[in-house]
Amino acid sequence: MPLQQLRDADGPMETQLSGCGEWIEYDKLQLESAPINKYIKGTILMKYPPYELGTGEKVMKIVLEESTTQPSTSNQASINTFIFGKLVEDCESILKQGDTVVLTNFQASKSPSASKDGRHAFQLELSDEAGTTVFVCCKTGPESAAIIRKTKVVMQDYTYVPLNMIKDGVTVNVYGVVKFFKQPYRSKGTDYCMTVTIVDPTGAKLHCVIFNGNADHLPKIYRTGDVVRFHRVKIQEFNSELQAISAPGFSVLTFDGALGVPATPRASSKSYHFTATDLQMVEDLRRWANANTSTFKTTVTLADVKAAEYFDLTCQLVAKAVVDRSAVMLKVWDGTKCPHTLKDVPVDRSALEGDASEITRLGPLTVDVLTYDNHTATAKSLKPGTYLRICNLHAKLVVGSSETRSGCPGAAPKMEFHLHGGTTYGRGIMPLPTDCEDVRQLKRSLESALSSDQDSMEDLTLLDVLNSSSGPSASEEISADCVERCQQESKTVLTAHQHISPKSLGEVLHQTAPRKHRIRAKLVNYEPRALHQSVKLYCPHCRSLQEVPDDDDLDTWLLDAGRAGAGSGSEPHDAGWYETTVWEQEDQRRRQITVRFVKTKRLRRTPERSTILVEGVSLNELYQFSETFGNIIPTATRPDDLVLNDLSIPFLIQDGSWHYGCRRCSDPRPVSVLQSLTQDDRWESSAIAKVLGIQQLSYIFVMKFTLDDGSGSLDAFLWDEAEKFFGISAADVMISEVLQGKLTRIMNTLCPPKTSPEDYPWLECCLKSYYVGEGLDQKTCYQVFDSTVAGLDAI
Repeated sequence: MPLQQLRDADGPMETQLSGCGEWIEYDKLQLESAPINKYIKGTILMKYPPYELGTGEKVMKIVLEESTTQPSTSNQASINTFIFGKLVEDCESILKQGDTVVLTNFQASKSPSASKDGRHAFQLELSDEAGTTVFVCCKTGPESAAIIRKTKVVMQDYTYVPLNMIKDGVTVNVYGVVKFFKQPYRSKGTDYCMTVTIVDPTGAKLHCVIFNGNADHLPKIYRTGDVVRFHRVKIQEFNSELQAISAPGFSVLTFDGALGVPATPRASSKSYHFTATDLQMVEDLRRWANANTSTFKTTVTLADVKAAEYFDLTCQLVAKAVVDRSAVMLKVWDGTKCPHTLKDVPVDRSALEGDASEITRLGPLTVDVLTYDNHTATAKSLKPGTYLRICNLHAKLVVGSSETRSGCPGAAPKMEFHLHGGTTYGRGIMPLPTDCEDVRQLKRSLESALSSDQDSMEDLTLLDVLNSSSGPSASEEISADCVERCQQESKTVLTAHQHISPKSLGEVLHQTAPRKHRIRAKLVNYEPRALHQSVKLYCPHCRSLQEVPDDDDLDTWLLDAGRAGAGSGSEPHDAGWYETTVWEQEDQRRRQITVRFVKTKRLRRTPERSTILVEGVSLNELYQFSETFGNIIPTATRPDDLVLNDLSIPFLIQDGSWHYGCRRCSDPRPVSVLQSLTQDDRWESSAIAKVLGIQQLSYIFVMKFTLDDGSGSLDAFLWDEAEKFFGISAADVMISEVLQGKLTRIMNTLCPPKTSPEDYPWLECCLKSYYVGEGLDQKTCYQVFDSTVAGLDAI
């Protein structure tokens, strides 16, 4: 019940209010809607007659004086209180001057008359919509008590005025669609201010100015096209136009303007009145707004941005850095790639706040946004990972760059992104909640970019190597009947994505990246033709690619390392964890070979399970050792310790496999650290690499296929899924002549030598497209994935 009586016969007031929470004094009031578990009390000092707003809704004003035993001369001792709607009818005949009342679920807002009437800086607003309850503490007779007990909650039906029917001087309720808004900003006083322009199907518009001491109680608008419901806005004329300002009792609900999403209100108060009629009103406005999209400003993706454009960007924050006292840089992405050459903001990597691996991984898809002046405080407060809308962002193309001024006339212009100071045109940064529809769409875009474009982000180093390779890439012309082609058996099959409709290469070439395609074409050329050169060494950490050293180079490096060790002045000797054997090699160079046998806990040590450290050996001798011993570690002697050779030489030969380390990512340690492995006798290659501080390189296939289907031709790379494609491990191919022969037979099957291209077999496979390079140097590349050679067992 919104109105209840507290009687002396029912016990002390505090006992009867035990379920209402904590009593709050007037000077402890804060700007908040419907404080939870709190109540306020006072004596009715004055009571004014009710009056009607322009909507027909009744309002009654009373002035409460704080109930206290201590005299007070403070302005905080009395407070203006406004009662709205159905609650007015309940209170008008019951409340009398001198009554003591207790209020729950009230709303506190700034009092516009505080400087004139000398009362509290806030005013209280009570309504059935907010769920207010008024307890009357007076000695009333049975008749009055009966009237109070019969009072029921009757929710009021609100009247809403079309925007073309509003008039000056009235207080109204309105619905509308947001055409323009400025995010909350501090006004010249102590309040926050927000300006909103709304429109409705009548064609009229209304400019609204909303004030509140708490920015969280202002309308929660995320984009133009959102639907808003304003209760109790006062219409007044300003600069020959009608505008609305928030009046006492003001409340707002905001709804996402997208069709098909739940009409979940974003409310300025914890309690609100929302009926089936309201839901119908929201849906009608949504349909109207979405049918008139030209009326409302839309967000732009980075892929669509144009030079000199001001646009709204929905994005996720990857990292941030303070540039100077007036600027903060935000590194953001939206799942699409900006087609322009970008100018990076020069900041120290150490100054970047964000996950370093994410910054590197998402680098090609991120842009740097410089924020200035009043936006820097918001920018500094953001945490990486936050979803944002940056409004009125300026895409600026810089032509007069430092490269041009320094004598490089061919330097391409670069694009910068600036969020200038001020709030003109709605300029600002707005964090978005994870449950809003725009963020849901953004998440889908980000997830799609990660799944579709991950390889292009990881393969930039790889593509540098591939694109520098020489050899013909032009495809031979193929002509054949289309129907006949499709009926021929394919030599390759898909391992996934069978649901994707096949496309011709001509169609693929005219579509933007990143995308996944299913195609049917002929392999008219491949590189490298010398198949042993298709096996490369790849670092999964820095994603660099390098050639497998040839025998001549390895032999030279090994002998050079042996000579360096011989000149160290350190004599070979036994140690607690190995035994040393030395002999002279009688050849032209008269070398000394040193072999150190690592001790183990095994009672019987067999050669194939032994670990030896070798020094001063030739390549041929290394091959001979690898046929006998399980683990061979080439080493070099230094005055202070035994160390690994340069990582151009394998750090380990295990069961015939030659293991290399990345020179960029490894931090080699002295060989003596291997003692730790002798305790539990664990000599796996990964354990050896870890203890030696080596980042292991992997063997991978890297090939370039030229595909043609008569409608077009393109080059596609095969690398990270090549082992699945061939059904062969690249590492095994390096040590098995049988598998080397099988790889040759596979390629002769797919691209038969001494055969007319018209007779080449058809291949069905999946391609993914992605971008490499930037600006004028940007190009589309393709990669084979989720495909394998058919009938591998028979080849």
